[in-house]
Amino acid sequence: MVTASQLQKRTIDNLMKFRTGNQQVACLFNNLSEYGDLILVGGAIRDYAHKTLPRDIDIIVDSKISNFDEVLDSYCYRRNRFGGYKVFLENIELDIWGISNNWAFRENILDAKFENISKGSFYNFDSLALNLKTSYLDADIFIQAIREKLLDIIIEDKYINLNPTPEVNIVRAFIIRKYWELDFSNRVVDYITKWFSQYNNPIDILIEAEIKHYGKARLTSEDYHLQLFADL
Repeated sequence: MVTASQLQKRTIDNLMKFRTGNQQVACLFNNLSEYGDLILVGGAIRDYAHKTLPRDIDIIVDSKISNFDEVLDSYCYRRNRFGGYKVFLENIELDIWGISNNWAFRENILDAKFENISKGSFYNFDSLALNLKTSYLDADIFIQAIREKLLDIIIEDKYINLNPTPEVNIVRAFIIRKYWELDFSNRVVDYITKWFSQYNNPIDILIEAEIKHYGKARLTSEDYHLQLFADL
């Protein structure tokens, strides 16, 4: 069971190696930090802690400004429909957001500040935020999830339907259970069950969303059937 201090040290050590070994990344981080503190969030922290190169890196810039076109002009990038940027480097992708474009802040669920980034995550499994300037790591909710081996939704019920990517949330729930062996909480079961009840071909929709989000299928239709009917 990894501790918060181990998670912090491993992430910082591996991220520093990545930055010093990639001049493009080092220059990008330096330029973005002129706008505000850079905050590493979510899966990259888990990956670095397990000495795995992340598929992509999510960075929130703690700044009132959310337009970084000038900084990114020399990079290959595109804007996404939620106001963030996807930057394509040689061997990795970076998702970059101004803090006000975080969905929980954009929907006025929480105030836009570092302390609320983890609290605004949809799942407890994603409740991770590391300030790259101060090295402060907020990971208590994530560590509890791993300790209890339970995937849960952490935002209040009245805000759940405001999340703009339900298909991706459900795909991720199945992937997390398969690869991290976390059980579903009652709230997760209810969320998935309600979503499935809206469609005649829900698994086809999930597979399409999975390929669009990850670039490939990590689960098969059999995986969805087995996991779905096991306990939903």
